Amino acid sequence: MIDKSVLFKRLSLAVYFIAAFLVFVVLLLPYDRIKAKIEQETRTRTGLDLSIARISPLFINSVVLTDVVVSDPKGAVLFESPSARAAVSLFSLLGGKLGTDVKAKAYGGTVLIRATLGTTQQQYQIDAEGLDIGAYTLLRNLGFKLTGKLGGNFEMTGEAGKGRFWLKSATSRELKIKGFTVPDLDFDQGWLEADLKGDRLTIKKLELDGKELKVRCLGDVILRERGSINVTIRLKPSERIAHEQAALLSLLKTKDAEGFYQFSVGGTLAEPFPRL
Repeated sequence: MIDKSVLFKRLSLAVYFIAAFLVFVVLLLPYDRIKAKIEQETRTRTGLDLSIARISPLFINSVVLTDVVVSDPKGAVLFESPSARAAVSLFSLLGGKLGTDVKAKAYGGTVLIRATLGTTQQQYQIDAEGLDIGAYTLLRNLGFKLTGKLGGNFEMTGEAGKGRFWLKSATSRELKIKGFTVPDLDFDQGWLEADLKGDRLTIKKLELDGKELKVRCLGDVILRERGSINVTIRLKPSERIAHEQAALLSLLKTKDAEGFYQFSVGGTLAEPFPRL
């Protein structure tokens, strides 16, 4: 049986070394160099610019990222968060992979990002809850006046991914498309299901339901420079909207038994055009 005094000394030494390690983690790790490395790796792997104001230790395998901003090469802000908590999975490291969980506050809601980076394959999972689309900087800068709550998830392995998203209480105000004024729209709810393979986004289901208008979309979008779009859109207006927009709806020659008008949109992402 181990003597109590010997056991006490051993425990004291263990506590001392653990405390010394924690002090090293908190005070001595070069967090500025770690921040610069994360920003550089993001640029190298994705082509996007990542800016982090500060990294602060939280626990042995966790840190807090302050003022996180992701931008495209032209400087347009794609994502921003005042505070995010990042944790490295120790079990993934034992298996030779880098696994991280990032939980960020953003746009009045939360975003959870899980990433597993192996030598041959990368996996990502994004879960969003309660995001205010009216607070999204990119849409505001493009002149869109939108409101509503967005949530859902997206999973990606390698170059293939799939996503499912929901939208609640969405509104659009003073929207103009190629100089044409779109009536103010209100939607109670909406759904989106899409697959991504390489640079091709396939819209499997896009539905917006409101009292005045119902929208259904299917099609493909090529997400590269300029890119291309080939989407079929079906619209079902209320009697009031049909009366007010009779001249416009008269251009849509296809109407099915359910009351949906149909047309398609082609061209490039920068210059889409309707096919009536």
